[in-house]
Amino acid sequence: MQRKFKDFDITVATKREDFLRSKGTGQRNLLLSRAVWEFAADLEHLDNIQKEFVDGSDRPLIRSEWEGSGADYSDGRQLLIQGQQVMQDWEHPLMRKLAYNAAAAGGDLLEVGFGMGISASYVQEAGVASHTIIEINHEVAKRFATWRGKWPERDIRLELGGWQDVMGRLGQFDAILYDTYPTNEREFVETLGPKAPFLAANFVEPAAAHLRPGGIFSYYTNEIDSLSRSHQRILLSHFSSFKVELVTGLQPPPDCNYWWASTMAAVTAYK
Repeated sequence: MQRKFKDFDITVATKREDFLRSKGTGQRNLLLSRAVWEFAADLEHLDNIQKEFVDGSDRPLIRSEWEGSGADYSDGRQLLIQGQQVMQDWEHPLMRKLAYNAAAAGGDLLEVGFGMGISASYVQEAGVASHTIIEINHEVAKRFATWRGKWPERDIRLELGGWQDVMGRLGQFDAILYDTYPTNEREFVETLGPKAPFLAANFVEPAAAHLRPGGIFSYYTNEIDSLSRSHQRILLSHFSSFKVELVTGLQPPPDCNYWWASTMAAVTAYK
């Protein structure tokens, strides 16, 4: 099948005789045509909105062990680890939305990734019964200890390690907030590479397993203004429903190498 559009052509060359043909040619043509037209619409939309993106910059490679690497908070506007832009202060509006959505459950909340403590502060502002934070980097954990001193009487605790190692010893929660950064190049490709459905895709199943019925999953989506079909399918395989909100007015700096748009879709998934 070939379809011609104003700025590009799309050709689909199937390699199996029975590809999309098990129920006949009519169904095949309709399904394939819809998929092609949706792909074309996505390309046209991306072409339109990319004109407003910041220029971005090249990301250095992650070359050594992440856990013990230094955490640089020196300029107050970002967290750098091994030269990686782990988090920046333009994320405040986004983190506020994610944190408030998660804290709406009001019970026991698990946060994966501390970073600059932006979302953690909004969780405390919103109020929860308990707040457990998983953080893998030792220097970031020290930053947590200082931050923790703001609320000495509250139930806030840190679990040091990667979520893959820590989750097994944790119980059930009413909400989970997820925003991590890859700790090596293999993980970067798996979570943020071109074939990755979305940053939290590998965490969806563990999140559902550690949420109580009706629990909330809120996370950094890495989606500009909507969700891909693969994103939705992964969510609905583990959650009963979800809502999508658009966070606008984001202002990443010109050299930001992990986000370029002024918007991001925020998801709240319900178990």
